[in-house]
Amino acid sequence: MDKLKIKVDRKLFVFLLVLMIIGITMGSILVTILNSSDKNLTIEYINDFANNVKDNKLDYLFVLKNNLFSNLSYIILIWLLGISVIGLPIIVIMFFSKSFILGFSIGAVLETFKAKGIIFSLVYVFPGQVINLLFLLLLMMYAMSFSFKLIYVILKKQSLDFKLVMNRYLKIFLLVLFVTLLMTLYDTFLMPKLIKLIIPFIM
Repeated sequence: MDKLKIKVDRKLFVFLLVLMIIGITMGSILVTILNSSDKNLTIEYINDFANNVKDNKLDYLFVLKNNLFSNLSYIILIWLLGISVIGLPIIVIMFFSKSFILGFSIGAVLETFKAKGIIFSLVYVFPGQVINLLFLLLLMMYAMSFSFKLIYVILKKQSLDFKLVMNRYLKIFLLVLFVTLLMTLYDTFLMPKLIKLIIPFIM
């Protein structure tokens, strides 16, 4: 098998990076403008999670199944959308939503634990969520690039070495799949243990 050479489309990379930053920022801000009822529900959820970690009440197998299903179905859907022309806008929306949810999670932790929540957020985000998001960005970039190539072929009536492009796209998918599996295991088993270590300092 040929070595995988990752080619970065700078324009798409910058676009997705900016989209990610906007999504995270907007998600973080949303927590601060929620009404008191919704804000209390969010704080209650974060406290319940922290208490479950603290008291060893997490069902790791259930969490693993949920995380695997959620993460794997997400990247498979992205990959499939990349080989369809109509999937392009959906890919953008999905990536923005992913970034928004991460930002909301960070904002919810900070709203719950205030300044002490910074430590919680760092443990939650680094390295698992950051690595996940960066490799998702890579898959998104290739998915969008693939869609643009298909659009160009359709509009310009030009040929495309489909086998070559598809092989590269498949290799990127397998790489992201492998990293996603590793980060899912990290988020399920190791991250809660790290959070448990810092809980006495923030609660």
